[in-house]
Amino acid sequence: MESMQDSLTRCSGVGDNYYTDDQPLARIYGHSSAIVEVRQQIRLCAAADTSVLVYGETGTGKELVARALHALSRRAQRPFVAINCGAYPNELILNELFGHERGAFTGAQARQEGLISQAQGGTLFLDEIDSLSPGAQVLLLRFIQERCFRPLGSGRECHADVRIIAATHCDLQERISEGRFRDDLFYRLDVLRIQLPPLRERCEDILPLAHSYWRKVAEQHQLYANPLTPAFEHWLQAYHWPGNVRELENVITRWVFGQKPASMTSASDLGVDYLQPYYGSAAGTLALTFSQAKELVISQFEKHYIASILAITKGNITQAALKAGKERRAFGRLARKHNLV
Repeated sequence: MESMQDSLTRCSGVGDNYYTDDQPLARIYGHSSAIVEVRQQIRLCAAADTSVLVYGETGTGKELVARALHALSRRAQRPFVAINCGAYPNELILNELFGHERGAFTGAQARQEGLISQAQGGTLFLDEIDSLSPGAQVLLLRFIQERCFRPLGSGRECHADVRIIAATHCDLQERISEGRFRDDLFYRLDVLRIQLPPLRERCEDILPLAHSYWRKVAEQHQLYANPLTPAFEHWLQAYHWPGNVRELENVITRWVFGQKPASMTSASDLGVDYLQPYYGSAAGTLALTFSQAKELVISQFEKHYIASILAITKGNITQAALKAGKERRAFGRLARKHNLV
């Protein structure tokens, strides 16, 4: 695989500047060396009009990678069609992929076009490819080799020009040794490979991702969201993330809406200002004088309010000041006071 990819780099000139528009890579977010390498592999593989196998644990963003491969390829103006193979039993997956003719089976009242035909000229993404039955594997192999197929109930050959991108969280070579996956199909799919790192192996990306999701959810729902507290950030970095980036997005969304993330054992993991963002625990507040407690409440309110309104205005201080009904200079002083700009 290495030699082929090296050859592609030499022959096609693929490098950091090969594509002038990296917008499709914007959602493959992070600054760790592992994710930088993934983005480079996407650029490289996008230039080769051949099959790609994407490996990664659940929640690492395999479909995002497939969409970026398509968007950066020469097929970008043609359809991108995705299917999760694990969501269909054998008889239905064949129908979904290849389509059927009228009368092909009971209830087939009309001809139906399959996903391969719908993806003509573009890309077909097959997630959980390891779930395909032996019969479906044979038919998919034939399509990849010959670029032709037969809809269910049809005697005619159909041709389609479609690039296949497959994804799995399983070790397909282990499946081959167990007799559960065809080795010839594996070699047709595994022409180029992209391995996605789990979130626990790119710890430096956790907080930037968390803040990115926080801004996204706050802006989307126009919410004055609780800022991420130091205690919560510490928990985010210490957690092992079995659900990877998808789980992180879920956790941040729950935070924005004021709910304890399901993966936490107790709300105390988040710090005292999670469920009571302005004044902490009642016992803690009563330990202060009236003036001290009032000052604490005002300070925490200011930070919460300004951070939220800056998220909604995407950091634009002028717009944020207008929304807050304050002069720009005064709003800027408050933002700097709380280290928000």
